[in-house]
Amino acid sequence: MKRYPPLAMALHWLCAAVMLWALLSGFALASGILPPALAKAVPPLNVALTTLLVPFWLLRLLNRIRFRMPPPASMPARGWKMARRGHLALYALGSLSLLSGMLMMERAVDVFGWFTLAAPLPPGSLTRGFARVHFASNAVLALAVIAHIAAVVLHHRRGLPILWRMRPSQTEL
Repeated sequence: MKRYPPLAMALHWLCAAVMLWALLSGFALASGILPPALAKAVPPLNVALTTLLVPFWLLRLLNRIRFRMPPPASMPARGWKMARRGHLALYALGSLSLLSGMLMMERAVDVFGWFTLAAPLPPGSLTRGFARVHFASNAVLALAVIAHIAAVVLHHRRGLPILWRMRPSQTEL
């Protein structure tokens, strides 16, 4: 089974780690289960991390457009078609989450003290609308991520180790 190129793997795992963290911590924050000190620390951390993620996400999208991985030989065409649609949904929802997250900002974004970005829009109904889009897109993105992980597990249990294609070989480390 053919592996993904190292750049695709690195971008996948970087984006996955940041987006999983942002989704999990964001929903924990929204649910009110975090202790006050953590609840205060999560929003600026998530905003900084996801702001830094944007150029890597764009590179990932460009790389994905440029490179098409062939399906595993033992995967039925219908399964590959579903996988491609699922990945398209993940890319679209991830992009919507990042874009709406940027557009909902009502004040300058401090990125770990390294630089500051001005809010793109004045505070008001438009930024509140983008906040609603952000929450909704994240809810659907979380479901898509769960489905993605479940599909990987299901394929693995059926003898098709899809995750192996996204794992660096010893020579790539």
